[in-house]
Order: sequence, then structure tokens, then C-alpha cells
Amino acid sequence: MITLRQKESAVQLQIRAEEFHDAPENLLNLAPRPGNLLCWVGDKRQIVGWGEALRLEFSGRHAIREASSAWKEIADSAVGGVPIALASFAFGSHSTSYLVVPRVAIVRDNQGTRILTCAVDEEPPSPQHEVNVSREPVTAPAGLWTAPGRMTQSQWEDAVRRLIALLKSGAAAKVVLTRDMVISSATPIDERFLAQRLHDLYPTTWVYSVAGLVGATPEMLAAKRGDTVTSRVLAGTSEPGNGAELLGSLKDRSEHHFAVESVARALSPLSDSLEVPQEPTILDLPNVTHLATDVTASIPNASVLDVIHALHPTAAVCGTPTTLAYNILETIEGTQRGRYSGPVGWVDGTGDGEFGIALRCGQLTDDRKSIRVFAGGGIMPDSVPAVELAETRAKMRPVLEALQLED
Repeated sequence: MITLRQKESAVQLQIRAEEFHDAPENLLNLAPRPGNLLCWVGDKRQIVGWGEALRLEFSGRHAIREASSAWKEIADSAVGGVPIALASFAFGSHSTSYLVVPRVAIVRDNQGTRILTCAVDEEPPSPQHEVNVSREPVTAPAGLWTAPGRMTQSQWEDAVRRLIALLKSGAAAKVVLTRDMVISSATPIDERFLAQRLHDLYPTTWVYSVAGLVGATPEMLAAKRGDTVTSRVLAGTSEPGNGAELLGSLKDRSEHHFAVESVARALSPLSDSLEVPQEPTILDLPNVTHLATDVTASIPNASVLDVIHALHPTAAVCGTPTTLAYNILETIEGTQRGRYSGPVGWVDGTGDGEFGIALRCGQLTDDRKSIRVFAGGGIMPDSVPAVELAETRAKMRPVLEALQLED
């Protein structure tokens, strides 16, 4: 593996691609061992990879823009096929973002299933050989226990109260506040187990694993194919089955409106055309119900990385107005999100790709003996701290259920 920070030197990707005619229905079963799973599994596309041919690391305010520029240069010089990378970007400017080219990737889409192998400045390995390697069995973690994150639940509720007071004074209209908890294990947590459980429990989400961040997001930040870009906005949350109540809630409708408006405002300068539905729809998930709006745009001459650079952070994960909300979070949020609520997904050599928002997820430690699980809530002037805390519990449930735990 070659690791480059901020794209320090030129590299050339060499790719071999073959059709995979006998691929199993569940591509997650192909990952040979724990510790290096790369995946993006949705209803229209599955990418399951392992190993790292190349890892690019970025940090700072312009991480996504720098990743877009570096990836274009690398993709344009690639030989043997169209490369593909998985990426996970930090929410803020203080954490590291990653763009990783798998050594082996199995890709399934409407064109079939294919195997890609990749190496830097040398001949890639045989695709068929790589999918025939022996596989270590997937194991469930054992001896799990939980601990508070960087704030206890009562400390988080106190932070919500302080935030509500700020909002009532006019500091911002909405701020999304995050909390975390830590789950530790007597044995290493196999991210293949976690990804498969999330996929089984939440089949309508996009399951991802990049550099130890594993989750199942219901929110598509941007999907780009050709010139067409779609973005799914989720904001406004209730208990499962409470869709009618959600549609009638002024607080939730206002929160949703802010989020949709921020996406439309970000896409407008890039777009030849933009379609924004007048009314949200209801998205029912096993753990929560959301207000949802799918925004569609025509954006030529840009990669999906350029699009997510324009979009991130949205009001759905930061607040409104974005700059004021972000500045408030810098002082009041003690969680240290890392890559939680940042863009996560894939991009290919043509600039097409899909990026969700890294929600319903946890970050594994290097030894995979612990995982930090995150959730957040959109705080408005009329929010109730206990209700917001309950919402974060519901949003943590996917990872807890996957690990067979409860908050």
C-alpha cells in the first residue's frame, strides 16, 4: 500500500478488470478477513473491496476540494481500466479524511458484476486469484460492555439546554448537536459482521465501511451519474409510524425546510436545472420516521467530489445559518465527531459516484476492541432536551442492534 498525504507525489494506477460470472448474491461474503473491509452496499450498486493499493489522506477546510483535484489527476493517468475509490471525509477541519483505492474490488451494478484489481506502478494481481483466496470465518464480538462517550447523557442534555438559550437569543435558527457512546469488546470487532448485520436489519439504507468507520446511512448527500445529480434530504424525526404527526409538526417542518433550502442553495450555482419538490414525503425506517425530500439537478463538467464539496455541511447535520451553527458547535459540542456526519461513499475515474452522509455509524479503534457510536439531533428554540436525547437513542439503535446491544 502507498499512502500519500495531501497528494505529495505523482503515482500511476494500473488496473485489471474481469467479468465475475459466478459471483454470490451477497458480495459481503467475499471479504477474506477482518481489518480492511471497504464497502458501499445499496439497492442499485454494491462495492465490496479489501486491501489498499493507494490511500490519500487530507485535512483542513479544503479537504474535499483537494481530494477532487488529486483524484482527477490520478484517474486521468490510470491504465488498464476505470479506477474506483471509496472515501470518507471529516465533518470539520480538525480530523483526517481518507480516499482509498482497494487492492481488490467487486462491483455490481446494472451492467453486471466485475472484479477490479489495482496496484501502483506495477502489474496488478490476477482478479480470479484474489477472489479465490481462503477466507477467515466471520465472528461475532464477545463480552461487550458500554461506557459514556465524551459527554454523559445528562451532560449532553445540559448542553442542549445551553444551546436552546442561545437559539432563543437569536444566535442561530437551528444547530445539530451530536453525542457518542463507547462499546468495548473482549474480542476484536469484525467489521464484516457489523456490515452484514446492518445490511440485514436495514436493507433500504446504504451500508458502508471505510477506514474503520462502519454504518448504514438513510441519507444520500449526492449521487451523480453523467450530468444528473440527486440528493436526499432527511430532517425532522419521530418514532416509527408517526408520519402524520411529523407532517403536522411546525418544529419538524421548519427543521426540514432549513435542510432542503441549504441543499438547493448549494446546488444552484452549479446547476443547469434544479428540481425541488414543494412538499416532503415520509420515510419509514425500523428505528425512526423521517421527513424526506429528493432534490434533482443537472450538473455538467463536475465530479461527485465537486458536488459534495459544495453541499457539505448541510443544515441537516450542522444547522442554519451554516456558518453561525458551525461556530456554535466549535464551542458547545464536546463530542469530536471525526468523520461522523461527513460525506462517505465512492467515486470512479469518470467522476460519477454516490456519497451519503455518515450517519447511524461507529468508528472502530485501531485494535478493533472498541467502537464509538454517534448520533445527533436538530436543536430548535422550542426543542425539549429529553425528547432530543430519546431521538439520539433511536438513531444509535442500528449499530447497537447490529452488535446485539441496547442503549
